[in-house]
Amino acid sequence: MIKNPLVSFVVTSYNYAKYIERTLDSIKGQTYNNFEIIIVDDASDDNSAEIIERYIEQNQQLRITFINHKENIGQLGSMIDGLKIAQGVFVSFIDSDDVLMRNYAEIHTKVHLSTSVAFTSSQVLEIDENDELHTAYSIASPHSEESKRVVSVDEILNTDINQVRFKEVKNKRFGGWYWSPNSSAMYRKSALDIVAAYKNPQNWRVCPDKFLFNLMQVIGGSINIELPLVAYRRHMSNAGNSAYISGDKKYHTDKNTYMNLKNNIKIRPLTLDFIWSVRKQIQAKFGTRGLIKMLFKVSVL
Repeated sequence: MIKNPLVSFVVTSYNYAKYIERTLDSIKGQTYNNFEIIIVDDASDDNSAEIIERYIEQNQQLRITFINHKENIGQLGSMIDGLKIAQGVFVSFIDSDDVLMRNYAEIHTKVHLSTSVAFTSSQVLEIDENDELHTAYSIASPHSEESKRVVSVDEILNTDINQVRFKEVKNKRFGGWYWSPNSSAMYRKSALDIVAAYKNPQNWRVCPDKFLFNLMQVIGGSINIELPLVAYRRHMSNAGNSAYISGDKKYHTDKNTYMNLKNNIKIRPLTLDFIWSVRKQIQAKFGTRGLIKMLFKVSVL
């Protein structure tokens, strides 16, 4: 009998003891029930590990695996460690300060099974440290004109899954940003598996979604789901925090501006280096023509 595919939620954790239980509860409460949770704590120096261990003890009905790093290796390294043991057909990397809508996995898998892209990304809500909603139309998300309408959280949670709009991301220049932040995405593991061979994850200790999204776009394309399925938490400790948001403008702190400039400069050469370093695996999986197409897409300015 055909079964619903397993979804692997890889939760990367670092010093978010204040939020991680709410993140895990949002996964636990999914309307889609065929999932596993892999928690990777990157040597937090708060009491995150203690909270995670207590949560696992209190929720033994869930399939949870805990990887507790003794040394900090950065977010992409943590993602890769989780990916290596993930069993799902689909994989989502969840930041441990974000909250998923209860229909997150159901809608993502529905869209995946209706298409064949490497990953899907949904729009996001924005919440603060106290879970209070600031906007349902985050400028961290792409919005089509059709998706810009008055909407309530209740409506989002009770959306008819067959009425969800989605749009393929096409003809975009490599290295840009056309999606929502990290937790918004669900990957097809058959496309994502190649990332497990990345030998220098320290290159993307922070904001690895910039690298992963662009690489997956080259490998298999993507889709934007025109519905917010994640509550993206803005606070003074996360990398995506902006000092001020007004209208359609996002004003970054100087630190974040510098980080974004560095990422924009390094993404093309680092991605080319990675694809070339795993060229034998890519040729075996996608053929020589596939390898050439990937190198060309990354190289073209």
